[in-house]
This record gives sequence, structure tokens and C-alpha cells, in this order.
Amino acid sequence: MALCSIDLGSEEVVTDLYSWPNIPDSTEPLGSTVLHWFNQTLQRDGADDVTATVRLFQSHYLLELDGPADAQSVCDIYAARLPVFLKNGLAALSEVVPEIEASGRWNPDPTNPGDVWRFFLPLGLPMANQRTVQFFHYPPIRLLNPMRDYLNDPVPVRVEEMLRANGVPRGSEALYECVMDAAPIAAPDDQGSKKSPKGDPKWGLIPIQDFTAYQKAQVDLLLNDAPGQDGYTIPIMVYGSHPRDIFNLDFSPTPLLKANVAGSAAIVAGKTTAVAATNHPYMFYAVAQGGANVGSGEIAPDADRAKLTSLMVSDLAAVRWQVVMADDPSQDPAAALAAATAYWADASRSTMVQALIEHQGSLYYPNADALTFTFKVPCPDFCAG
Repeated sequence: MALCSIDLGSEEVVTDLYSWPNIPDSTEPLGSTVLHWFNQTLQRDGADDVTATVRLFQSHYLLELDGPADAQSVCDIYAARLPVFLKNGLAALSEVVPEIEASGRWNPDPTNPGDVWRFFLPLGLPMANQRTVQFFHYPPIRLLNPMRDYLNDPVPVRVEEMLRANGVPRGSEALYECVMDAAPIAAPDDQGSKKSPKGDPKWGLIPIQDFTAYQKAQVDLLLNDAPGQDGYTIPIMVYGSHPRDIFNLDFSPTPLLKANVAGSAAIVAGKTTAVAATNHPYMFYAVAQGGANVGSGEIAPDADRAKLTSLMVSDLAAVRWQVVMADDPSQDPAAALAAATAYWADASRSTMVQALIEHQGSLYYPNADALTFTFKVPCPDFCAG
């Protein structure tokens, strides 16, 4: 008998919530798609001893989890959390998306013929044992099609390297990468920053302002209690300007967040959540290689080296803040961010900072349409894991 059985919903609901088929014209069965994403969650939660299967029962898809007796506790978390996660997603899909479509704001200004937007929840991420939540803008569509992996992208890879540089062991990085995107819309890279008369004057093309109920519900759901710290949750890092602005509206942190500002918010009843904001990690690539040449494999000759160094120190400090606040969320968030910044700004670590700049500044796409990527300069030992 399975440790737990989770009702995911009808075929129609599961089809929509798992963006099936992930790749158009794929012949993969719906149940296999569910398993693809949930097996990633199990791996990233460190729940390797749990086995997942999917079966159809009375027109509903059931996710059944089995494993040793000591896996019961993590299975109970999934049984409680996954249905709510999907319910929140269904509310966004059925109540918010139709309003966006009806007002002509769904994919109103595609850059290239064939560019599409698709509904896409943050699937395949830790949902039980996460140590921090990362609040982002929206997922690039390639994470759904064809990558089928929320973390197979230069942005999370860059964050993972900085996590290892701050002492997180290889294999544990995903516990700090419980990503919550402000909009469950998979769209091309340029849609978040594109200046368009068809976009909202404040928010741009991606209508994150319509998803505030979804944002509040999912963040509340994903904020684990801090282990051993009564009255606190795990911390949140907010990446980028639009996410920062909507987070301030949603949760009214003290102080209101700006880049490189930390404070606290009351999100879960009776708990305090440490929060901080920083630049979007992609900014480093754009400054290093030039916005139109990201993926060139080298730092641009005219790149502003002083700005690159400042960005790298700031980004490393933001990641360090996540790590130290995950260890002890009761400490002062602003003081912890100042200490993390001082740590990476120390002259004794300048060589490490510059080595990471050279490595991450060598991001390389083999061709203009390539979805795979590499770095021409190897990762330094201190962040290679």
C-alpha cells in the first residue's frame, strides 16, 4: 500500500496545469509528464527514497508515493501541499488568464513570428524541504519547451555557482531554489524587458499585476517554518525590479524593498519572514557581454569592469544572505546583508571575485538559436563543487 495517494484532478485539469504536452506534437502520455516533473521535485527535495507512480482512477489522475516508513513525513507534506499548489494555479488559469486574454493583453506584441505565451506553473522544484524561496518575474518559455527543466538555464546555473562559492555543497543547491515566479506565463526572454506601447506603462508586457492573489497564495504555501526557530519562516530573495515592485504591493515589507535592501514581512500568520531584494542575475551577463551579444563566449572589450566587479560582489552577497538567513532567520536581515557584502568586498577575496567574473562572463551559446549553453572559461575550484 502506498504511503499516500494525491488526487491531482480530472484529465482536463491535469492537462492544463502540467502544460501538456510540454512539447507540441509530443506523444508522451499525460501521466508520464506528471512523473517527469514530480521526479525532479523528489530529487531536488532530497527525497530519493520516495517512488512516484501515476494512475487513472474514476477519471481522475492520482499521484501515489511509496517508500520506507521514515519517508511518511515528507509524503505527508506533498499530500497537503501539492493539491493546494495546483488549486492556486487553477484559480490563476481559470480566473485571471481569461481576463488578460479578453482585454487583448495575452501575448500582445510578439517579437518574432511564431512566438507564443503558455501557462506554466513552477514545476519540478523543491516543495517540502526548501530552505529559501526565490521570487522572480516569469519563466523563459524554453524551460518548458524544449528543456522541461525549470533550472536548466544560465540564470539558475549562475546562482548555483554562487551558492557553492558561499559554502553550499554540490547537490544541495536546489534547496535554495524554490522559485516562485510572479506570473505563471512562459514567454520569450525579451517579453519581460521589452518596451512596447501595448504593455502596461508600469509593468510592461508581462501582466504580473493581475496575479496578486496567486502570488500571495503560493508564497504563503511555500514558506516553510524555519527549523528550530519558532516564529520565523525561511527567507525570501526577490530578484529584479518588477518582482520587487509587486512584492512590495503584495506584502508591504519593512522597509519597502529596493535593490540591495533587506528587511522583514508578515506573510504567514504569526511568523516573521526575512526578505531582501537584489538585481536579476541576468544583468551580469548583459553588462559583461552586451545586451545584444549575450552568449558570445567572452566579455566585451568595452565592458565596464568596475561595474562588473560591483555587480558580482552584490550578487555574491545576495546569495550569501540567503544562505546565512536560512541558517538563522532570527538575525537582523539588514545587518546580515551588510556583513555578506563586506565579506565579498574584502580585498582578500578579490581574486575569487575576478575569477568568477571571467568564468561567468564566458557564457557561450554555440549558435544564435542554440538552447544549450556552456562557459568557455572553466568554473573556479571554489565554486565548482
